[in-house]
Amino acid sequence: MEDKESVVPAPIGASGDDVTTWALPEGAIARLERGGVGAKEFSPDGHYLAVATKIGLWWYEVATMSPIALWETERGMISDIAFSPNGKWIAISNWDKVLKVWNIQRGVSIAQIELADFRDSFTFSPDNRWLAISNRDTGNVEFREPETGKIVSTLIGETEKGGAFMPIAFSPDTQLLASTSRDNANNDAESIIVWDVESGKRVASLTGHTGYIYRLCFSPCGRFLASGGEEDGTVRVWNVESWQEINAYIGYGKSDMIPSYSPEGVLRVAVVSYDDDTVPVWDLENNEKLYTVDSEASVAFSSGSQLAYQYGHEFLEVWTLGDANPRRTVQTCMSFVDTSESLRFSQDGKTIVAEYRYGSVLLWDIESKQARPAIPTESAAKNQHIHVSSEGELYVISIHKNTVKLWKVGSCRSPIAEFTDNEPGRVAAFTPINSKLALAHEGGNLIVWDVQSGDKLHAFRHPLQTPTDDSDQVWKLMFSPDGRLLISDAEYGPNARLWDVERGEEIQDFPSDEFGDVGTFSPCGQYLTGISSGKNIILWDLKRRETLTTLRFLRACEFAYSPCSSYLACGGEDTRGILLWDLKRREIYKWLLPPEGCEDVHSLKFSSCGQYLALGAAWETGLEKVPICLWEIETGKHIVTFWGHATDVQAVAFSPNNELLASASFDGSILLWDMEPYL
Repeated sequence: MEDKESVVPAPIGASGDDVTTWALPEGAIARLERGGVGAKEFSPDGHYLAVATKIGLWWYEVATMSPIALWETERGMISDIAFSPNGKWIAISNWDKVLKVWNIQRGVSIAQIELADFRDSFTFSPDNRWLAISNRDTGNVEFREPETGKIVSTLIGETEKGGAFMPIAFSPDTQLLASTSRDNANNDAESIIVWDVESGKRVASLTGHTGYIYRLCFSPCGRFLASGGEEDGTVRVWNVESWQEINAYIGYGKSDMIPSYSPEGVLRVAVVSYDDDTVPVWDLENNEKLYTVDSEASVAFSSGSQLAYQYGHEFLEVWTLGDANPRRTVQTCMSFVDTSESLRFSQDGKTIVAEYRYGSVLLWDIESKQARPAIPTESAAKNQHIHVSSEGELYVISIHKNTVKLWKVGSCRSPIAEFTDNEPGRVAAFTPINSKLALAHEGGNLIVWDVQSGDKLHAFRHPLQTPTDDSDQVWKLMFSPDGRLLISDAEYGPNARLWDVERGEEIQDFPSDEFGDVGTFSPCGQYLTGISSGKNIILWDLKRRETLTTLRFLRACEFAYSPCSSYLACGGEDTRGILLWDLKRREIYKWLLPPEGCEDVHSLKFSSCGQYLALGAAWETGLEKVPICLWEIETGKHIVTFWGHATDVQAVAFSPNNELLASASFDGSILLWDMEPYL
């Protein structure tokens, strides 16, 4: 086996110290966030950490946790990575089932391989001769030349008995390879299959695990094989000469087990716990806990001494055995809430307000490109939602169990209102017009409070179609612009309800059985949009309390009103494009035809002046990047299309002066686009 070399990765994408400008797509001036985080791997010498994200591969120097390069941004959506033992190559796979082998020092791809599944495992042999790739469907393992990608040989497994994770591991001398196989196609129990690499024959089948096997690793001396279970909290150790189990470490709770040997042969394990979202590191032989961190995401554990993990939703940390404190860098692992209101500019245009899925609300300063929490971090709950008043004031609702808090951003470090009830809350709404806050509880109970007095004003009951099903809950709650009406929508079926907040009663005229999905209120408060169970568009007149029109549309899913409520833009998967409906004349104003590759609309937003409309698309098979389109409303002219995000664009927003367009994506990044050349 060749000695490990310290190879410095080529600085692809790195230009200056401002990482927000690295590897930007054409037309973009900054990237806020570094992309949703997936797999992580340490380089063989431990000096670098490679992090797979949805926007590309980030390289970090472990000693400082400073980013030094950004690779593979042409497609992004990276699923897994593996280093060669000599540190010369890195294999990178993506969600499109493409695996590339890169020369690390030159920063070029030297081989490309088509995978059967983007989740297939791969690893280099200790002598650097082969890249082994497992197939979880067939149980086969292919050996390929790293520099050409050509198949050299294949270990033939049993069809439909491949392991669920199909981990693979070479012995230090490259003579053996361990993989996994299900004992029965309909059984979770898995066995370890040990192969003779040269002959391709099976030399052992090791049983003992009662569930899936998550990780495999040989000891440096080659005498032992360790296997970590998935969810079962068990590590088993096997003698390579006799193939007998010699140790079983159990009792770690419901956890994924990642065993790793140190260079000296000490067996340690990182325990990814399901019960309390922690990751402790144990010295198994001495039954000693070495380190514990709170983390809910995947981790990398290398050489029994280096641990990389997500800390909270904002940071990536590395702990090394013997360190008193971990090293940290900012790297969020969250995407954004899938609504048009999850991304906003402040009224002065200096700040971007972003609402994250299952996380927090952050304020991004555009000049410094730095973020800060919208509410004090020590008081923050994970379930937060933004509300921007018509005067531009920013409010955040924070829900934790059965307590809801209302914050006015920038005014104080304590909530302006706090309410506690008997049931856990799920979603809330606020209206500053008449100072009311509504909260939807589990089971469909709705409570309306007066924010100033703290009094409980009304208790409504939203009927659920399947009340015994925990997934059938109220998922959308909105006040009308004047605060007099409240709309609630449940997860299952056509099941929306409209409530008169002033009278404290349900509006019976509302056709709740027609709305398969509620859209939003118009800014003037006269209209409410929705989608029928047949995916057509419903426009309901709130003053007349009648359906104004039903528009035939192929899978409508997105709506946007112009600021003065003159037009309603409707998007979905209709081949005719984006429908602009004239609300005053009650007729079609225009169809806006997106360019090729923009067939599924995911987000729509008018500029504050109402002259422009921006569209963010969903990812389609075959696309490397997802389009963002811009039109002029009066002429219907298509102004520009930007190609930048790797997957669905969840929200778009114009700055107040129209100089910037911001887009937030499921890839975990916000891109800022320069509008000056186009408007």
